[in-house]
Amino acid sequence: MARWIFHIDMDAFYASVEQFRLHPEYIGRPLCVGPDPKQGKGRGVVRAASYEARAFGIKSAMSVLKAYNLCPEAVFVFGDFSNYFEASDEVMKVITRFADEHRIRKASIDEAYLEVTESVKKYPGPKALAQEIQKTIREETKLPCSIGIAPNMAVAKIATDQNKPMGITLVPQDPKAVARFLAPLEVTAINGIGRVTGNRLKKFGITTLGQIQQMTLQELFPSMGKGAKWLYDRAWGIDNRGIIRSGPWRRKSMGKDRTFSKDVDPNSMEVALETLEALSTRISQKLQSKSYHFRTVTVKIRYRDYTTIQRSRTLPVSTNNPETLYKTVTSLFEEHRKPDTALRLVGVRVTNLTRMRGQVSLAEYF
Repeated sequence: MARWIFHIDMDAFYASVEQFRLHPEYIGRPLCVGPDPKQGKGRGVVRAASYEARAFGIKSAMSVLKAYNLCPEAVFVFGDFSNYFEASDEVMKVITRFADEHRIRKASIDEAYLEVTESVKKYPGPKALAQEIQKTIREETKLPCSIGIAPNMAVAKIATDQNKPMGITLVPQDPKAVARFLAPLEVTAINGIGRVTGNRLKKFGITTLGQIQQMTLQELFPSMGKGAKWLYDRAWGIDNRGIIRSGPWRRKSMGKDRTFSKDVDPNSMEVALETLEALSTRISQKLQSKSYHFRTVTVKIRYRDYTTIQRSRTLPVSTNNPETLYKTVTSLFEEHRKPDTALRLVGVRVTNLTRMRGQVSLAEYF
């Protein structure tokens, strides 16, 4: 039976988390995730660049100093991986709802494959389902993504890269249509063919997948050796790998941040405490609605100069008691904040999540 496989790839993931979830004031501006060269930290590299920054030639793994020279007006945000892991968890939870019997394979923090052969039947077609997934991810996580649709994982992965950001690319199930789609693409479009292998193939005069389609295995062997059969199959869009049912996606963390519209003065900490209480209450409600208990609490504090600290505490037992969460949060905040520095952002995150029945009391903990 012909299958439908979706490859979902989050667009400029780290940069998008910063723009759409943490710093909406940076939406539409060139943004780089990495050390800020303007603060004398020019030896680092760009972890991710927004599409606005990419328009200036900025790429991942480029030195931040070079990125700054290409675009002096770019915003540099150091980034906090806990925010990216949390966003990834939320995205995976969304797309799991659409997969056939939870047939989903997470490929990295920002991409996943899912089989939707049965789910597609509830929609006018695979593209309509992809649009629904794209819309739901945007509504529930604020993040953009692109989706490749194909009969197998290898072709779906290639399709995703053809139309970013917020693109949907459909490759028909007909093998001839798959071959036509692949033929004009460079050999490096295949996942697993990097710069080194691409250069080696180029020395043999092979630059496109269409060229490989015109070759025999024997003709391809001198350039690829034992990998000739694998490359030959991929050039024709042949990939029989299955997506094994992995069960429901399990959340690993839950948290919320709040950026203040105006920096909070050190003498007005009641504003920060009220915000922390509101964040704690919101998280507690979500924990209880999903029957989750937590054990580790983390408080994030970002100051006016963008210096950010995170401090955690692991409780002796798991709980989802709202009062326990708030007391732990305020205790961490008071112990570790700088008393003479204005605040830009505060955040609360809980980890070590488990699904439990019944409530564990921590009244004696304090």
